[in-house]
Amino acid sequence: MSKTILLIHGVGCGGEVWDRMRQDFDAAGWTSVAPTLFPDLRTPTIPPAALADLRLSDYINVMGDHARELAEKDGEKPVIMGHSMGGLIAQALAEKGLASAAIFLTPAQPEGCTTTDLRTVITFWNILKVGRKKVPGGSYKVGKFGFSRGVLNLVPKAQHDAIYENALYDSGRVYMDLGEPDAIDETKITVPTLTIGAQRDRATVVKAVRMVGKKYEAAAYPGDYLEYADHAHWIVNEPGSSKVTADIIDWLGKKLG
Repeated sequence: MSKTILLIHGVGCGGEVWDRMRQDFDAAGWTSVAPTLFPDLRTPTIPPAALADLRLSDYINVMGDHARELAEKDGEKPVIMGHSMGGLIAQALAEKGLASAAIFLTPAQPEGCTTTDLRTVITFWNILKVGRKKVPGGSYKVGKFGFSRGVLNLVPKAQHDAIYENALYDSGRVYMDLGEPDAIDETKITVPTLTIGAQRDRATVVKAVRMVGKKYEAAAYPGDYLEYADHAHWIVNEPGSSKVTADIIDWLGKKLG
């Protein structure tokens, strides 16, 4: 089986968000790869105007190229795991047949699984209205309050400033694509998948993530679902995240041998 896992970060983030979980994956014998999408354009300060031209499809294509490169190097397709927006990208790559298994961690939802929730509205209001807007061409960065309240709500407050320093701008077109997502054809997914929800999530609320899990129960290879009562959106590095990683490693061992 492949022992390489491609980790895909969420909107407004970079590959460093995986640093905590990577320690556990690496200790368990995995080779984890966590690239940052378009690092020359997605910056923590005022970005280049070209950022505004990017679409979610560009993010999917770039991560698809990473998956193909890993498959060529290893002789096997990688496991693909995505968080938040990265979870939606991972769904698209699984549909394209680029993964040996896929994990969707508090994922953004495809068409048919979205829901309206006040917590999500407040979180994204802080991106498109409170965060710096009308930056060259229409690029956005989440406001600090919204990031703390909607994403880091279970992270100790003493850590919020340091995490927010790494927050990046994204194209407004990408936010539009996340709000009006494309469909994913679950019947094309022929590998094991695991969807993970968090009951205290204020960005990808658990009732929507449950719909994602239900969707992939009907995949060509029926998917699995896990839910955590004491986690929120920043499940990648909250108190207790090591248990989540351990559960993922255990699931991979059972599914991939």
